[in-house]
Amino acid sequence: MKKVLFVALFVMATVFLTVLPSVAQEGTIKIGMYADLSAGSAQWGTDALKGAKLIVKEVNGAGGVLGKKIDLIAYDCKMSPTEGVKVYSRLAKEDKVSAVYGSLISNLGLAVSPVAEQMKIPVVARAMDERVTTPDFKMEDPENPGRVNPYSFLLQPSSYQQSYMIAGYAIDELKLNTFAQLFTPSNSYSFMLAKGFEYYVKKRGKKMLGNFEFQAGDADFKAQLTKAKALGPEGLYIPNYLPENANAAKQVRELAIKTTMLGNNSWYEPMDKVAGAAADGAYFPNNISRDDPTLKPFIDKYNKEYSELPRLHSFSGWDDIGFIIEAIKRSQSTDPKVIRDTMAGMTKYEGLIGTINIDPKTHRPVGLKMSILKFEGDKIKTVLLKYYPKEN
Repeated sequence: MKKVLFVALFVMATVFLTVLPSVAQEGTIKIGMYADLSAGSAQWGTDALKGAKLIVKEVNGAGGVLGKKIDLIAYDCKMSPTEGVKVYSRLAKEDKVSAVYGSLISNLGLAVSPVAEQMKIPVVARAMDERVTTPDFKMEDPENPGRVNPYSFLLQPSSYQQSYMIAGYAIDELKLNTFAQLFTPSNSYSFMLAKGFEYYVKKRGKKMLGNFEFQAGDADFKAQLTKAKALGPEGLYIPNYLPENANAAKQVRELAIKTTMLGNNSWYEPMDKVAGAAADGAYFPNNISRDDPTLKPFIDKYNKEYSELPRLHSFSGWDDIGFIIEAIKRSQSTDPKVIRDTMAGMTKYEGLIGTINIDPKTHRPVGLKMSILKFEGDKIKTVLLKYYPKEN
């Protein structure tokens, strides 16, 4: 009898120990994240991860969502499209997350987006290339975006939207009429910004004097800039990643080109440290300005947690994970398809960068304003806290 009882107890204990991890897993809501944490844009990915962890910590401290804690599972995609697809697939198949916060890099977004449509796990990202959310997007006809990817979402102004911001400001506020630009077709982010800028300039009846391209890995742009100088553009648009922007700004000064430099949001910190006073007089749009008083609570909270000030993508991490959590709350579900449906019609999500209203036809925000910033010497100053360009 004792032997039978012992065996029964042993079996029950074995079953209990086997089931317990499953019960623990069912008690959390899994959200995935993939970002470059070790390659060329690792600073951006690390900042985004810190912002993401901070909002998860706050939400969990307040009791979680739907009575469950958030479990953030993050992987390093090393700035590689192939690795991005690999870790997204792992999050979807093995970790079985409810949604994914994707990389900030457009080239990765273009690789992951069709996979997300196949696996049906929504991915929210900052990849600005319009083709990430609307794969049939035609650059010559941006008003007709084409088919939307049902499982891909963008939470900041897209490449065309952002380029309209700085082009509109240059035309209407700086009164510039002629332009040239320096960009690389090897980076879809840079390429689409340039295409959007040219489209808007021509739409507004202004002149695009020249498009000057360089290839991935180039650091010397003097040949292209010398040609641009000969054309005498009033505005020179330089929409690339930080290293290329900094090198271009320095070379503009070395060549004594008399023009107003115009940039993208990659002209933000640490451009002030890398380019220094060579960036003097340049204007660029950005999702945030440190002069915005509404951001102070987050800045203080972040500084307390990490003993440093948040950079641009620290705000992105907070907002994008917050958007996913809000979609889970509103849908009252952890089912990826239900969450996706909620995201597609999401309005009035109060993010740090502003009120986000998703256009169901594009899965991109509509009417989202940006700050206009300017370099004065090696310091970044706020010109306008909130700006939105004219449509025509």
